Amino acid sequence: MPSKQRGEELRKIIKSIRDGTFEYEGKEQVLTNWAQYDQAQIYEMANYLDNIRDLVSEAYKRIKERTSPRKRGPGRPPTDPADIAKTLLLQTYAESSNRVAEGFLLLFREKLDISRHFSYKTIERGYDREAVNEILDEIVVITNEGVEGKEITFSFDGTGFSSSDKENYADKRQKQNSKKDRKKSKSVSKEQAHDSFPKSNSPVKRGFSYAVMGIGVQYKLISGISISPDHSVGETTMFPEAFNQTLNCHPNLDGVLGDGIYGCRWITDMVSANHATPHFLPRNNVTFKSKGAMGWYDMLYSLWEDPQEWLERYHMRSISETVNSMVKCRFGAPLRKRLDSRKETETRLKLVGHNIRRVGYLEIIDGVVPHWRGQGCT
Repeated sequence: MPSKQRGEELRKIIKSIRDGTFEYEGKEQVLTNWAQYDQAQIYEMANYLDNIRDLVSEAYKRIKERTSPRKRGPGRPPTDPADIAKTLLLQTYAESSNRVAEGFLLLFREKLDISRHFSYKTIERGYDREAVNEILDEIVVITNEGVEGKEITFSFDGTGFSSSDKENYADKRQKQNSKKDRKKSKSVSKEQAHDSFPKSNSPVKRGFSYAVMGIGVQYKLISGISISPDHSVGETTMFPEAFNQTLNCHPNLDGVLGDGIYGCRWITDMVSANHATPHFLPRNNVTFKSKGAMGWYDMLYSLWEDPQEWLERYHMRSISETVNSMVKCRFGAPLRKRLDSRKETETRLKLVGHNIRRVGYLEIIDGVVPHWRGQGCT
């Protein structure tokens, strides 16, 4: 078939998908064992506390094993970063202030295997500690180890966490993407406006904390995280960091999914170069011209050849939106911090908290037993 005719057919397919006129074949409904789900809810907090204790201890142990010991300077010994990380994760679950978090520390210190008590000011300063963020990143790796080889398809999506109850990220994103708002943005191209995060109307010190996440579509664990307080950075700029973290956790990943924001040649080529199959819905005026990105042609050809099969995989990307909702339903309190560095840590705590909570559910519902339990306690 001539390439021109093939391109016209492809654009018609994409247009029908975006217009909602494409005829999909029915799919079998996934059944849920509600008895197991009820049990997971009952044991949620107990499992969350146990997993905080074991995961943080295991993460800190691994970090110490691969880094050279630092010579301690004069003065009082610093508080163990593992103890601070445990307290911050408990604070995130309880959605409490620093002072109330110190009260939770008194209550759960033995349960979490925290060596000594410390004040709410130490908890506050914990949001600035690089060692705490390093532990959180390591927990993402450890929680994904239980599903490595089982989870092979990952969806990427961006979201924002607000510092105010008066602002909703999803509502602002919807307004930003409306045709009315696009027509007003004369100085910015449609592609740039679509890629940038929505801007907050709150004072500069409030606003959103933006994140791009990689999420396994089967087990709903977050595998990669990129966070920024700057709305102008854009999702595509943050994609490589989240993708590389996912690749580190799952070197044999097979499929990468994302909405039209990621439907550009360089991202498609990055995914293909790592032996994964990209599924990003292209724009209406797309062409087969690869411009050096061979993964681009392959992706478009597979969509043209069998749109039903292609879309069956592509629409699993909605799992990332499901996980966004899960995080915001359980850890949906507005960001309390005002400094950008602390807002970034607070956002990371919410996302890591989701993984810690999720592995408790996976143990009961899917039989994914946490292999780290009991390994990290020292």
